[in-house]
Amino acid sequence: MGDLDAAEGADAFLRHMLWRYPGQRQPIVALLGPRQSGKSDLLRAVSRACGGTVVHAALDFDENPLDPVSAAALVAFQMMRGWDNLRHGPVFHRFGLGLLALNENLDADRVRAADQIKDLIQQYTRNTRGGRFATRLEQAAATTIDVAQGALSPLVSGPGREVVSAVREQAKPVIGFLLQSAARWGVRDALRWHISVPEAESARSIDALIRLSSTSRSASVGPLMAAFLADVKDQAERHPPLRSACSCVLPVQAGRRDRHDHAWMLLVDGAQTPSGRRFLTELAGARARNQQADVDGSGAADPLLVLAACGQWQSEWTSWWCEPWRPTPRAATPQRRVPLLSRATRGLWAQENEAAVRVERGPAAAWWYPVWLDPMTEEQVGYAMDSSDPSPARPLASSVVHRLTGGHRGAVLAVLDEQFGAHPAQHGSGPAVSLLSPADEQGAPLWSAALETSLPDGLPVPGPTWSTTPAVVLTAAYLTDVRTAHDPRLPAGMPELPRSLELLRRHLWVSTFTHRPSRIRDIGWGDADGPATLHPWLARCALTALSAAHPAQGERWDEVFTAQSVALATPPVHGGDAAAVERRLFHDLALGRFAPVAAALAGRFDEDHRAWIRLLDYLSSAPCPHLYERSPQEAYALLLGDVEDGGQTVLAVATAKLLALLWLYNDPLTEHTRRWDGEIQECFSRLAHNSRLLDVSPLQQAAAAFA
Repeated sequence: MGDLDAAEGADAFLRHMLWRYPGQRQPIVALLGPRQSGKSDLLRAVSRACGGTVVHAALDFDENPLDPVSAAALVAFQMMRGWDNLRHGPVFHRFGLGLLALNENLDADRVRAADQIKDLIQQYTRNTRGGRFATRLEQAAATTIDVAQGALSPLVSGPGREVVSAVREQAKPVIGFLLQSAARWGVRDALRWHISVPEAESARSIDALIRLSSTSRSASVGPLMAAFLADVKDQAERHPPLRSACSCVLPVQAGRRDRHDHAWMLLVDGAQTPSGRRFLTELAGARARNQQADVDGSGAADPLLVLAACGQWQSEWTSWWCEPWRPTPRAATPQRRVPLLSRATRGLWAQENEAAVRVERGPAAAWWYPVWLDPMTEEQVGYAMDSSDPSPARPLASSVVHRLTGGHRGAVLAVLDEQFGAHPAQHGSGPAVSLLSPADEQGAPLWSAALETSLPDGLPVPGPTWSTTPAVVLTAAYLTDVRTAHDPRLPAGMPELPRSLELLRRHLWVSTFTHRPSRIRDIGWGDADGPATLHPWLARCALTALSAAHPAQGERWDEVFTAQSVALATPPVHGGDAAAVERRLFHDLALGRFAPVAAALAGRFDEDHRAWIRLLDYLSSAPCPHLYERSPQEAYALLLGDVEDGGQTVLAVATAKLLALLWLYNDPLTEHTRRWDGEIQECFSRLAHNSRLLDVSPLQQAAAAFA
């Protein structure tokens, strides 16, 4: 599962990010997404898309926690393979000579140490492509001399024959030396490069390698990483690929529209393990070293484009990029919103960051370019469902699975698991998907297994019983109110909330990317930025734990939301007293007090229809306790049991029906059918006909949204 959407994401990324012009610097792209969201699948898809025409390599620090030098050596080894559009495979002379010197135990005497280095260079040269060619020529020359001696020997007698033999023995090493000297000429730039590094202090190449050999392995990481990047740059410039057609999406620039090169790709999984962090830190530092050594500004831009899978936000990125849980970038800063992977362009990074990395001692954080992994679309979820269960009559609608999981690849896989997974209820009874279904042989419910694999370290998984509300449940309940994203400070009555909220944010479970706007949001809110929300899959699992908590089902739910209503009423509310009243209505609805909330909503109908729709949209986003044990149809009948027969006005009945329909409609387990849309449209139309205001266009727009 995931091959289709991963391939689409990989293709979009390469079309927008692979192209490069000479002298352009390449970012370190951080592929963001919560745990098990498909980042590794995307890296593998990019590798497959690169194929044999884009030079690339891959590192997995989860599987192989290598030190930076060993990781760079592995990358160089992978890149030295043959490529379809390169006449010769890449070589890494600077890095190779430095690695040989580092691993050699040199004699304490400097003269003998110099001889050792010369022998290393000679051995290295013999193993290069030019050296192997020179060796073959040397053998051919020796054979020619042997043939010549064999031909001349019968014609020469006495002392002359000894002269011919002596000439032969003297000529062989001379020819070999001359040929190998020519081969060594091919690595002369690599030797000269080692003179230019600051640690060499302008020493000769032999002395520079001796100095590198005598340093500690940790101190040698910087020079060796810089050597690796210099080799990558040299190979890309001296041995460009053969021209061929590509699908790159280029910016429109006069005279440069079609002529471009392609970057080299480095795919890094486990980028935020200790070894992965150190490697990428050293890589960014090596780029800064090469930039500092580039006096004329023409030779520091290597073509290596790094795509690193990251499951956490790093604080140093905040100088340049808006945190995913912050709706709006900070004013008067270079912050920009993190883009989706499919919409990431090089220009967005270069807009502020390329100028920063060009300067001497530029900030290492400026190399980073965070992008958000696209969630699976409803169509891709449907494709995955067809692959999992190809029967024509699927028990679940793909729209339900998509909204429940938020397009999270691991969650989709858990729901569709054939052996365990979330089994749908019988038609008309119970929720469409039961997260109480067993997810393993021990019978652990699906919500528990999902939290076990998803929660960051430090947030324990709730058990079946508890004396105090678990932190993740408390945070999930708090974040159901979308207006908490704008609170100036957290309520004092929830001591566990700050830490758990910080962990969920840092591990990317809280973001603006997971906000699912309703169909009427734009009518009420206009173009306001979407708030940050908890990922729908994690939220549903945590609230299922709350709903099913013992000793008494439902009591824990009432206890948590009542406490939160009290705690959130204490600090000043963003928006003043009116917002505080609306927040109390929100929590009343979450507690199942439907009738008084519907009456309060009807009482505000004729004030301002656009503001009324905004309030309706806010209230209907409250979690519905009825849908954790009932189907939407059962819950709707329960909510409206006494409304139509209670002698209420047309306005009150239409408002109550509309609130009930939208409240249930916004739950991820409610299938959006044409019948459901028609009833919502009819309620909006009836309200428009019974309005006392002249401007009913917001109600008409809302009705049209469900047409």
